[in-house]
Amino acid sequence: MIKKTPAMKTETACLSKEINFLKFDSEPEKKADLQPDEYLSDRIIFQESWMQGFTDRLEKAEIPNHEFVCVVVNQAPCTEDCTRPLVEAAIKPAQGLWERIDDHFMAIALWNKADLERLLDTIKATLGSAAGIDPIAGIAVYPFMAFSKQETFHNAVKAVDHAAFLGPGSRVCFGDVSLNISGDRRYELGFMDEAAVEYKKGIAINPDNINLLNSLGVCHGMNHDPEQAKKLFATALAKDPSEVMVVYNMGLACNILEQTKEALAYLEQASHLDNSIFEVELTAGNLLLKAGRLDASLEHLSRAKHLNARAGLPYRLLGEYFLATQKVDRAIAEFKQAVKLNPMDAVSLSGLAQAFYLKKTNLKIAITLARESIRIDPATPLYRSRLGNLYLQTGQEDLARSAFDLAEKQTAVDTSLPQKKQDKRSA
Repeated sequence: MIKKTPAMKTETACLSKEINFLKFDSEPEKKADLQPDEYLSDRIIFQESWMQGFTDRLEKAEIPNHEFVCVVVNQAPCTEDCTRPLVEAAIKPAQGLWERIDDHFMAIALWNKADLERLLDTIKATLGSAAGIDPIAGIAVYPFMAFSKQETFHNAVKAVDHAAFLGPGSRVCFGDVSLNISGDRRYELGFMDEAAVEYKKGIAINPDNINLLNSLGVCHGMNHDPEQAKKLFATALAKDPSEVMVVYNMGLACNILEQTKEALAYLEQASHLDNSIFEVELTAGNLLLKAGRLDASLEHLSRAKHLNARAGLPYRLLGEYFLATQKVDRAIAEFKQAVKLNPMDAVSLSGLAQAFYLKKTNLKIAITLARESIRIDPATPLYRSRLGNLYLQTGQEDLARSAFDLAEKQTAVDTSLPQKKQDKRSA
């Protein structure tokens, strides 16, 4: 699965939600169709002072050698506390502490790390015989890096979320992949800055984790810092220049920075590495079309349409390609399909109206389409110019003059705007 981001400006005519930075799966080793029923780490985000009693006890505890191991056990779907007697018997005050989180989760801290495996095996055997459950566990040790005791508990929570991806009976020690999953969860929830913090922690643990470097680069790209995104993508590519998603993302960063030549080179390289990714083919075709490399754009756009026949944007861009190459019948067919998939696509509505104008057919329908494109996007002078041409072609000179006058006024306003804003309204 490819994780995608919302709306990225990569074309002249509109903002497209179908062109995005790409992210890897959180956990490349996960089994198919497995994910947490609940991300326990969501409680860290949304519940202030969550498990404060447990972490306060942990901070105040007299811990031999100032070392301990924290484990969070998920025994879902069992809601009976069948493990309480054995945990109480196994963990005396001098050996550690524990607390139930809810019916499904418990947190345990052991001062002697050597006791952990035996305790987990006992819990597994008890739950297996009593309820047929193979529990999962997330494990974190202290000291590790610069994490505090409270953060060590949080790390075990993130590790149990990680373990949920691997299926029943999984035990995961907290590390860079756990932080990648935690970062991705925050990213999905819209907490971009918090996601970046998790990715940075993961990179500190494993600087060679390309997934984390790419994800942090995506965060910077989405936070309007393409220069920093580009640096991170470059670091990732130095480690593996064949990673298609990073090559693609580098192309997007270059495009945002208006480094068109470099952007096209990276996007074509990404397609060469793997031409089965919709976003890669769509973006390459779009930017090549914008750059006037029409034949090259056709190859990518055709492939994008084949990869996702339910997406309207490839049809629209193919319609624009066929208009540019004066293949009007082909343009009409592509624009019709684009409008069928998205009736609010002003670009395709106007393009279809223009194609009818060039073919000198269906002119009343063309006028209706042109008016609708203006209703949806009244700020684009091109749409009014096209409507004016249709009025002229049908002998409605007063209406044509009015449409041309409005288009001219809008164009005059556009010339006073920064170039980036003009791009959206260019033909």
